[in-house]
This record gives sequence, C-alpha cells and structure tokens, in this order.
Amino acid sequence: MTETSASVGTRRPAGLDDDLLAELGDASERWLRSRHPYQPTVRTARRGGRPVAALLTTRRPNTLAVKIAAYWATDDAAGSGLVDELIRESAASGDAVVKWEVATDEPVPPFAARLGFAELTAPYVSAAGTTGLRGFARWLRATPPVEPPYYAQTTEFTCGAVAALLATEAAGEAGFGGGGVAGRDREITFWRGASNYPACEPIGLAVALQRETDPGTVEVHLDHDGPVLLESFGDGFDHAFRAELQTESLRQARTLGLPVGRERIAVSEIERRIVGGALALLLIDEGPMHDGQAVPHWVLAHHAADGVVVIQDPWITADEGESWIDTHLLPIRSEIVDRMTAWGPARYRGVIFLERTAG
Repeated sequence: MTETSASVGTRRPAGLDDDLLAELGDASERWLRSRHPYQPTVRTARRGGRPVAALLTTRRPNTLAVKIAAYWATDDAAGSGLVDELIRESAASGDAVVKWEVATDEPVPPFAARLGFAELTAPYVSAAGTTGLRGFARWLRATPPVEPPYYAQTTEFTCGAVAALLATEAAGEAGFGGGGVAGRDREITFWRGASNYPACEPIGLAVALQRETDPGTVEVHLDHDGPVLLESFGDGFDHAFRAELQTESLRQARTLGLPVGRERIAVSEIERRIVGGALALLLIDEGPMHDGQAVPHWVLAHHAADGVVVIQDPWITADEGESWIDTHLLPIRSEIVDRMTAWGPARYRGVIFLERTAG
C-alpha cells in the first residue's frame, strides 16, 4: 500500500508519522527541515502496516519539476516501486522532469539509471546550495539538447549580472570562467557596470551584455517609455538619479547600435527565438514561484518546446531546502511565463536576446 500526504505548513510534513521517523533514525533531520512554500510531500510504502520505503518530494509552485529531496528504503524493490509511481504520476500531471537530490557522499540506488535518471553537471561553487549535493534528472518530455552552466547569485541584487554572464557562457563567450572567488569577482564587477542601484533595468543590462559579446548579438525589448523598476522610490532624489542613469543607458544603446524594441513581445515570439538558437534574459515577477511577495528578478531562458520554457534561475532559497538542483534546468509552462514576465502597475515586459556565437 502507498500513502501520499502533502505538507500543510508544519515543521513535520504530513505523512511523516512516528513509525517512519523511528525507521529514519538519525537521518530524520533532512525530512524535518523547513521547506515552505515548496510543497513538501511524503510518500510511504508499507508492508503489514510497517514502512518499507519513503520519498520526500518538493516542487516550486507554478513549475513543471518535482524533486526527490530525500529517499529511504529497506530494500531497493520497495524504493523502486515508489520512484516509478512518482514518475508515472508526474508524467500524467504534465510535469516535464523529475529530479533527484543526493549528498555527494550518498550512493544512488542502482535502479535510478534503469528508470532513466542521468546525472546533472555540477554547478560553479557560488551561493549556498551549490556545494555538497549531486543532482539527477529524469526527463518526461524532450531533454534539452544542451545543458548550460549554472551559477547562483551570491547577493540579493545580482540576478541580472548572473543571468547575463551565464548567457555569455552558454553562447560561447567568457562567462564566469570558474566559480569561487574568481566567479564572484566577475559577478560583482559585471553588476557594477550594469546596475541601476541595486536593480539592473533592461536597457542598462543589455548595454553591459553587449560590451561582453560580439557586436550585433544583443537586442532588448521593453514596452515602456519611461524609467522602470523605480516603483518604490517615490519622486525625490533616489528616483531622479536612477531615471537619469536609465536615460544614459538608452543613449549608450543607440551609440552601440543596440536594437531597442518598444512593442510588447509575445511569449510565443520569445519561444520562437529560443528554438532558433537565441538565449533570452527575462525580467520576471518571482512571486508566483515562491508563493510570496512580488519581487522583480532576472532569469535565463535557454530551451523551449511543446509549450514549456526551460530556465536557469540564479536564486536559490537555501534556507528552505532549495538547492541548485531546483533552479538548474527549471521548466515552466508558457502561460505561466506570460504571467510572470509582467512587472509593476504598468505590467511592462523586459526581454534581452543574445544570439549564440559558438557551440
């Protein structure tokens, strides 16, 4: 018999009963940690009323990926049955991928490969959540043909810089060139050149990106004539100097010959361009993925097929159990992308395209 129960916001996920906790022993801490709001769900297989296998799964709201965050079994036959059931149910619900997170020193059950799980390329060492863990993926739809690099933003404000540098690397340019101190130097230096303090607005970010790449490879679309991302700054100096910087970014874009589109670009066109080989930096409202307050954020979209867009999200909510395995190769339905790529009361959309130059 298999039981499935979703968390209702308590520290202990519903379904993680005393019998299972007793079986888990010292490993129970991983199962008990806070994972709000990522829908922690415990699946348990029992024989004669006793637990013989269990999975803890999580997912970001409004995405098409489910992650096995913890696994326990008395034997691989019981565990394989639970994982196979998860794959079948995820496919039936429209998910694009099942991921599996394990500690670097933790073995993966032999049946994982038989069920189609393949190991993901390790990320650059960067923010919390990028070390000590291996990731595996079992795609339920077409596998993205290329696995781009992953680096997590090390500050709360450098998402635009990280998305841009990941794009340059995926396009065959310099990118990060390594993690650790060197990667963070690249992250902060690029942000300084692109920043509207602290956010990166679309045109300024596109100008900084163009300076990192071959001429004519970047274009930006922003369906708003005035300054953007300044909704919280009122009408005083803080607003005025950032608006002046945006005027200067527009002047620099024109000097560089960087195309600036002012018509709203459709998500279908974004998908078409990605299918054609372009990379797309998207200004999104990240609230729908975190069941929380609206926050502007940059992500990199690099694959699109069958109404699904796959992104690299620089942000990891590590204190709630997320890791690079959640934010690397993250699939989202096109209609959700359409909803998220609209910011502020004006609902403007910022998109930057980078054409690949190699690879």
